[in-house]
Amino acid sequence: MNPLKSLLAACVLLSGCNGMPTAYTTDPVYDQAFVVHSGGPLPFMLMGTAVQWNADYAVTVKHIPYLPGAVYQGQADVQFFRHKADGAPLWRAYVPGETLTAVGFNSLYVPVKGQGRALSAMVRLNAKEGNVMYATNDAPTAKGMSGGPVFAADGKVVGINVAYLTEGDLAGLKRKDLAGEQRVSIFLPYAEITREWNRYLAQSQPLKAGTNLASR
Repeated sequence: MNPLKSLLAACVLLSGCNGMPTAYTTDPVYDQAFVVHSGGPLPFMLMGTAVQWNADYAVTVKHIPYLPGAVYQGQADVQFFRHKADGAPLWRAYVPGETLTAVGFNSLYVPVKGQGRALSAMVRLNAKEGNVMYATNDAPTAKGMSGGPVFAADGKVVGINVAYLTEGDLAGLKRKDLAGEQRVSIFLPYAEITREWNRYLAQSQPLKAGTNLASR
């Protein structure tokens, strides 16, 4: 399989649906999600969702290839790209058991959201990623929502949508902490995104005394 076909296959595998998210019109919190597309040599062939990370950069998944303005692709399924905005949402770590809302756009460009709860289980998706740990929830997601924000009830972002595990996938894992779940949505949590952001800063900027890499 050539590289372009491999990228397309990866996007299909990683952008499935888990239940039926619901459409919404406007929301002052959820409207912070926006559509992104692949660039050349696959211009507009693949779409996903992104959210602002700070005033100068936004974040999405890296399985959306050739993203215009991309500056860094992490070890995890995450990439940062240049995107200026007047502000950015507040971010924090998620708490297992709390209510979460996955937000993004479906393949028809309709803004959608799915509500569920944060699960305590964490999973690895790819051995090549090393110790990257993804968080889980039971909120329904749909194709196109990859890279979109996962909001807590207080309006803060706790991660970005990445993928899902089917009932068959879960059975293969033989995880007692996921037993009984039909499908589980996967999201990259704030802690992992922050770790990747710090790696980007470390390679792009010389360290200075007193520098706080996590500050944005």
